[in-house]
Amino acid sequence: MPEAQLDPTKELSRMIAEKKYDEAFTSALHRSDVSIVSWLCSQVDLQGILSMKPCSLSQGLLLALFQQLACDINKETSRKLAWMTDVAVAIIPSDPTIAVHVVPIFRQVSQIVDHLQSMSTTSASESASIR
Repeated sequence: MPEAQLDPTKELSRMIAEKKYDEAFTSALHRSDVSIVSWLCSQVDLQGILSMKPCSLSQGLLLALFQQLACDINKETSRKLAWMTDVAVAIIPSDPTIAVHVVPIFRQVSQIVDHLQSMSTTSASESASIR
């Protein structure tokens, strides 16, 4: 157990192997470490998970994932933009569990990506993804 605390990827890998995606993402998001969240996204077929009917990730989790990926968008920008786009499509704004949080979080993420788009270091492909 101490090893899993030192390296959260070991425990997250176990959850992935057991197809406990909701549990894995919840655990990663609770760490408030975007690098762990990014690592988890890179280890799974995020589009496949999001296309499951019903989706194995809760609406609250999707909204939190969307927000957290935006927090450190300057690293792995293209990958995070792709993940954020996939997650945004899976979010159901009218879902009563997240309805009051959707607008403020989408507004916050919009400000982050608008700022990113205005930076001179943003590539043309990243700028197109932002649009």
